[in-house]
Amino acid sequence: MKERAKKRWKFSLGSPAELKELSERLSLSLNLSEDTSFLREPVRVGEFVAPNSLAVHPMEGCDGDAEGRPGKLTIRRYDRFAAGGAGLIWLEATAVVPEGRANPRQLWLNEKSKESFAGLVARMRQVAAERYGTEHRPLLVLQLTHSGRYSKPTGSPHPLIPQHDPYRDNRMNLPNDWPVVTDEYLDQLQEAYLSAARSAFEVGFDAVDVKACHGYLINELLAGHLREGKYGGHFENRTRFLLEVIDRIRSELGEDKMVATRLGIFDGIPYPYGWGVDEKNGNEPDLNEPKRLVSLLASRRVPLVNISVGNPYYNPHYGRPYNEPTAGGSESSEHPLVGVSRMIGLAGEIQKRFPEIRVVGTGYSWLRTLLPQVAAGAKTQGLASFIGAGRMALAYPDFARDILQKGGMDPEKVCIACSSCTQIMRDGGRSGCVVRDNDIYGPIYEEGRLRNRDNLVRLAEACRQCQEPTCRLACPAGVDIPRFVELFLEGDLKRAFEVIRQSNLLPEVCARLCPVENQCEGGCLQRYIGDRPVPIAAIQRYIAEKANLEGWSKLHVPEESTGKRVAVLGAGPAGLACAGKLVEMGYNVTLFEGDPKSGGMIESVIPSERAEDSLTREVEAIFKEVPKERLTWRRKVPLNEKANLDTLMAEGFDAAFVALGLSEAAGESKEILKGLYNALDFLRQVKEGDCLDVEGKRMAVIGGGNTALDAATAAKGLGARDVYLIYRRSFREMPAWPGEWQAALKKGVHFIILTQKLGYMSKEGKVTGLLLCPTTLGEPDSSGRRRPIPQEDNSYTLAVDLVVEAIGQKAPANLKDILPGVALKGGLVEVKDSSSATSRRAVFAGGDIVRGPSTVVAAVSDGMKAAQNIDRFLKE
Repeated sequence: MKERAKKRWKFSLGSPAELKELSERLSLSLNLSEDTSFLREPVRVGEFVAPNSLAVHPMEGCDGDAEGRPGKLTIRRYDRFAAGGAGLIWLEATAVVPEGRANPRQLWLNEKSKESFAGLVARMRQVAAERYGTEHRPLLVLQLTHSGRYSKPTGSPHPLIPQHDPYRDNRMNLPNDWPVVTDEYLDQLQEAYLSAARSAFEVGFDAVDVKACHGYLINELLAGHLREGKYGGHFENRTRFLLEVIDRIRSELGEDKMVATRLGIFDGIPYPYGWGVDEKNGNEPDLNEPKRLVSLLASRRVPLVNISVGNPYYNPHYGRPYNEPTAGGSESSEHPLVGVSRMIGLAGEIQKRFPEIRVVGTGYSWLRTLLPQVAAGAKTQGLASFIGAGRMALAYPDFARDILQKGGMDPEKVCIACSSCTQIMRDGGRSGCVVRDNDIYGPIYEEGRLRNRDNLVRLAEACRQCQEPTCRLACPAGVDIPRFVELFLEGDLKRAFEVIRQSNLLPEVCARLCPVENQCEGGCLQRYIGDRPVPIAAIQRYIAEKANLEGWSKLHVPEESTGKRVAVLGAGPAGLACAGKLVEMGYNVTLFEGDPKSGGMIESVIPSERAEDSLTREVEAIFKEVPKERLTWRRKVPLNEKANLDTLMAEGFDAAFVALGLSEAAGESKEILKGLYNALDFLRQVKEGDCLDVEGKRMAVIGGGNTALDAATAAKGLGARDVYLIYRRSFREMPAWPGEWQAALKKGVHFIILTQKLGYMSKEGKVTGLLLCPTTLGEPDSSGRRRPIPQEDNSYTLAVDLVVEAIGQKAPANLKDILPGVALKGGLVEVKDSSSATSRRAVFAGGDIVRGPSTVVAAVSDGMKAAQNIDRFLKE
């Protein structure tokens, strides 16, 4: 009798002998072979010959962009796979229609993304050839999918179900009247699969996979015993969609086109809602129907089938035996080795029954360093043509190379079945191995845990014990933090959002970009007397994201207008907050912005990795239903000597709010050299995707503020070999937020502190280096920081290819001409105490143009306060 799990199983196998002993104790039959050379055997698939018998399974990274194009981490992952030596690389689930994406960053093959996919294929070919020679050409298969009931194209569930199923519906809290996709929809979906397959072959893939596993749409259709219409009921109808798509690809694109499928043959869901299950016991497989289907695939000369089992949302331990479940996930009801043996055995049944098909076996990752011996045993017993690895490939992308060249695997590189790669996906992040690739995925994992509601509730409980809301005093906007956290804990997210909204119109973007360690969380009492601060920003972000998705954040526009008009100059955070508040007060607002987009520095300069397009989403959610007569956008309207405050006020505005921000670089060199940038121009080019020749170069960033840190980390992200941040004071005086420079250190930015630039070195008009000298710190200067004293006698040179000057930002040089009648002080707009009023009647100001460089939340707070002041002024 098989041993059943009553506790979390630990992996403790150190040798093939120990594995064999455990296998016998569990009444399993696992074949092992000490001779792993069988895995070097090439595998013929149709007319293609894969260079060896090892494969990378399709493992989603959730790291594409909004258009479905592969992102930086996608490219990095497949570079590593291509260099890893596997003979077959099965690329991850790629949506064929936008509504079928499992998350907003799932890859999606369409006309806008085709070029990026072509580049990915070409790059993989190049990497493989450079590492192993041109004779090593791995078989590249692209998996095409529709996520069905697990679709989340915007981040929120939007199930497209082929049938109602009490087992899956209950897990998703899906109502009984939720609509079922129609036959007409499925007919049209076939066209989408055909179009995606055509594109896949055009960009260079060797084969396409019509995915039919893990409970996604096609796999669930196979279990559609109770579905009505031509795609449900009897076996011929339930298999119709999959077979017709395969037939159409072959007939319309050419018989030479290789079509494969990753096929789930047993999902472990009770009959009549399951597929490949015993009618009396849903925990036991019955392969009669799956074998009938594979027979039909064989008759169509489908040469390659990747076998899988289980449903990761229902019984994840079936398809991915683990030691550690995801947070809140269930412990495995069986020893993980039972699951490994089941997957190897079921794939073996298909391979032995259909020797003409090349079967890719699965289930080996849990075995760690014993994978090669079990894989070789399965290969010699004819249980699979290819041995596939999924989670193992994420942790150990060069597993194939080590097996083929060394005959074994490194215990410090193997997957440990901890489920962290799955946890990242559940938490909405970009997936990878947290343990073996921690520099990249550790921060993503930590951030994802702070997106998980259950985890946030656990961490927020300490707030209930607090008797002194020191956090609120540290928030520039004065948000009632204890109250919204309390409502969050009670599950009343809408009321929690309303509390935040009273003080902050842009809570999502503030939660992402504010230096919370210096503000709300820095003031949290638990920081001093508890284990850690309450994750206030993460809770606020969770609530705000929910509000933006559910429509709670839209402005409440009164039916009647006051009839008065207000001009808002600048559509950054301060201008947007002021405009939104004024609209809710009944005023007619016109927003003037010099750039094509709103958002100010957030939109034009701050790297996407930090902002994650949060401002664009939030602004759309807030302003989308405002009538045009209440809010007019006038973009690409630069202000100058001729088009200035006088001309605007002459249009009949009753008041104006100035929120122009600091749009120009300060303190930049007058030298004109190739390779010398100011930080704002550099970051704008990065943001716009301009081709900056940074990869492999040595680069220096001069400055110590957040903009300097953004430039340095952006350069690292673009592939700069070395990035030096040169700052003339110490870390203690550095204006950048500690969290930012600590993150830059982790990303590999080199800090050269107490160092000052003396000049540039150049050749033929191009930067070649910097002349630097150390500094010592004297007495505090007007900034309150100790003054740097250069030690020029100890000067030295630093060879670099590029330099970015990030000395600071300033207001436009012609600010006086833009704002006639408005008093300036120190190059900024002067206001009267806390009234937001300038020296010119009916003109108010706020944000960085008043404060100097500051935080997003400070700008938002200024905008909201200014709206109140304008309202009082206009009612006088």
